[in-house]
Amino acid sequence: MGDTRTGVKAGLIAGIIYGLVLGVLSYITVIVEKSLILPAIASKLPADSPFTANQLYGIVVVLTPGIAATGGIIGGLIVGAIYGRLFERIPGKTSLIKGVLVGIILWVILSVLTDLENLQYGVVVYLEDIAVGLFSAMLFGVLLGYFFGRFTRPKDPAIYGYPEGATSLSRRSSWATTDR
Repeated sequence: MGDTRTGVKAGLIAGIIYGLVLGVLSYITVIVEKSLILPAIASKLPADSPFTANQLYGIVVVLTPGIAATGGIIGGLIVGAIYGRLFERIPGKTSLIKGVLVGIILWVILSVLTDLENLQYGVVVYLEDIAVGLFSAMLFGVLLGYFFGRFTRPKDPAIYGYPEGATSLSRRSSWATTDR
C-alpha cells in the first residue's frame, strides 16, 4: 500500500494552492454572471424576506471565494490521503501522471456531473463552469502528483518522475551544480 501521510502532505499543499485559485476564479465567475445570479436569487426570495436580492448577492460575492478556498483545502487533505493510500494501484508510470488522472476524475465528478443543475442558466454558463473546473482540477492533479513525488523517497525513482538511479537529494545536487 501507499503512504497516506505523504499523500496528506501533498494534498494539503495542492489543496491550498487549488483553493486559492478556485476562490479567485469563483469570485470572478460570480461577478461576471451577476446578471444571471441576481434574477435567480430574486425568483427564490420569499415576499416577506428582510433581505433584498442585491443584499443577498453581496453576501454571495463575499462568501463564495472563502467557501471555495476552504473546500479546496479540506478536499485536498481527503483526496491526498486517498491518493497516498492507493498510489500503487492508480494507473500511470509517474506520480505526476497519476495526479493528472486523479484530477480528471475529480473534474468529472465535481464539474461535469454536479454542475448539471447550472444548465438552467444556459449552456454557456454550464460550459464556463466546466472550463473553470477543468483548469482547477488539472492544476490540483498536477500539484498533487508533483508534491507527492517530491515528498517520497523513491523505491523506484522512475515511478516518481526521477531519472534512473537518482534520488531527490542527488537530483537537487546535480541540478544545482549543472553549468547553465
